[in-house]
Amino acid sequence: MDKRVTILLPNGRRQNVNVTANMTLLEILETACSKHGFEAEEHCLKFHNKVIGLTQQFRFSGLPNNCVLEMEPTEKRRTLSNVLVCIQLNDGSRQQADFSPNDSVWLVVQKLCESQVKGYESPVIVYMRSELIGQEQMRQTTLKSLGILEGRAMMRLIDKKPEELKTQANVYKAPVAKTPVDNDDQPSTSRSAMAASGRGGGFALTSNMIKNLKRTAPEENATGSEPAQTSEKSEQKQEQQQQPEAPKYDWGSGSGYSMHHPAGRKPAENEAEEIPGRAPPVVNVIGPRQAVLFSLDETKKIADDLPDSFFDLTVNDLKMVLRDLKRTSSGDDDAPLLTAKLRELERQKAMLAKLNQYKDCVLRIQFPDRFVLQGIFKPHEPLSMVEEFVREFLAQPGEQFHLFTIPPKKVLPSEETLLELNFVPNAIVHFGFLKDSLNAVSNRFVKEQYVGQLTSEEGAHYAVQKYRLTRVTATGTS
Repeated sequence: MDKRVTILLPNGRRQNVNVTANMTLLEILETACSKHGFEAEEHCLKFHNKVIGLTQQFRFSGLPNNCVLEMEPTEKRRTLSNVLVCIQLNDGSRQQADFSPNDSVWLVVQKLCESQVKGYESPVIVYMRSELIGQEQMRQTTLKSLGILEGRAMMRLIDKKPEELKTQANVYKAPVAKTPVDNDDQPSTSRSAMAASGRGGGFALTSNMIKNLKRTAPEENATGSEPAQTSEKSEQKQEQQQQPEAPKYDWGSGSGYSMHHPAGRKPAENEAEEIPGRAPPVVNVIGPRQAVLFSLDETKKIADDLPDSFFDLTVNDLKMVLRDLKRTSSGDDDAPLLTAKLRELERQKAMLAKLNQYKDCVLRIQFPDRFVLQGIFKPHEPLSMVEEFVREFLAQPGEQFHLFTIPPKKVLPSEETLLELNFVPNAIVHFGFLKDSLNAVSNRFVKEQYVGQLTSEEGAHYAVQKYRLTRVTATGTS
């Protein structure tokens, strides 16, 4: 489609100028001035009362089609000065020199690349989006017509035929979409089935997941026929036999995660009672605050032995996904905006609620060599108490260190309490010496006498659970 601009002249007349994408604004000004006898060097163009640069091409000027430009006289006459022109060759080398804006492009090429251009069958100069093909077109084009009036300019000299310039390199070919397989018997576990929802962070339930949830959930089929209930019960028994036994304790991977019972497992009245025929895990208390030490490398070896069925989606998993979706859909979009004082009040209320619910805080300090030290603290105790606790077990207690959380890495201040740091009811922090040379994985961070008294991770869970149940029992009897 042809583009056109309207020039409002100083004498009150209007002049329509047909433009192309590669046409400079200086050429537009010169065209309008030549038809009405004005000097282009003594005038400028304005758009919405703002002076626009004459060196830019129309495609890069941001001016809309059929726009109106005002031509007004300048305070002083424009003068031409030499410009620095640089030409880049195919091998990456560059040649540069000063030229006048009235010089032709061919003169620039002859002066800078005379020896190289002799071997070209079809020399082409590329500047911005303009392509000058052949010697004749370069002779007819001046630097001024390209908008090069001052400063510096970069051009590329290549040897290509005109038909090859229209060929685009590295064209991306979109992959063929695979035909989806409809299978209502199994819930989809692919990334597309569990893609993030529009709010971000949630999951999108597919129809297969919902059908499977309705088909296998026992409480939703209570009104079904007796044969259907019998078959569903047998299927559930087989599923429970195939699934491995869920861990007795669950620990989150970051600060603020509470130790809770896994989904679908109801705690007994007295959790301290052990399962018949199964010995309780060994717990080696190595110091005050119920301190225990375990290694993540040993835990990884045990986790590698899990069967493949452990990672299959279950009905309880789908229920948790559905619960998260409901929480996301009923989020804080319609909640009123809070002032800074109200936000602080809400934060204090949350802290008080935690104090009423939890009387102690479990901290795990992870060292660079993947040993983890666990201790029990009070929520109102400052982090400096944790640092003193850690220092008792260090192989080099005289060295300075700091505690931090990841990601991102945040060094924790020693004066803040565990409640203010959001470490209630439990959290995982990392240990590091101030000297980076001491943080090598090959170094020993904990004293050797404690390394020989390791506890398993399950034993660490059991120690915390037993401690909390003992405190609850003591409180109830008192």
